[in-house]
Amino acid sequence: MLRKPTLCNEKSCLGSVMAIPGRGDEPRDPEEVLNDAKDFLGQYFASIRRANTPAHEARWNAVQEEVEKTGTYQLTTTELVFGAKLAWRNASRCIGRIQWSKLQGTR
Repeated sequence: MLRKPTLCNEKSCLGSVMAIPGRGDEPRDPEEVLNDAKDFLGQYFASIRRANTPAHEARWNAVQEEVEKTGTYQLTTTELVFGAKLAWRNASRCIGRIQWSKLQGTR
């Protein structure tokens, strides 16, 4: 079985970066990353009742700058926990997903 090298190194792990069918290892277009980031941040800030606030705008600006420099961006701890909960809640085939709201992040 031939194993593909991961995108991880000693400083970071990008193993969760989803492959795009038909593109192989080609990186995602920054515009596509920004579209998905804007949607995710909209959901996140709406969930904490901070949509369209200065904090939301500041985070969006920071994400845009990071994507412009690196092609990607790092989630904050609270964004990561929110994303994990959202994914678990929406995993229709998971028998344990009823427990999604109890997921807690640790530092």
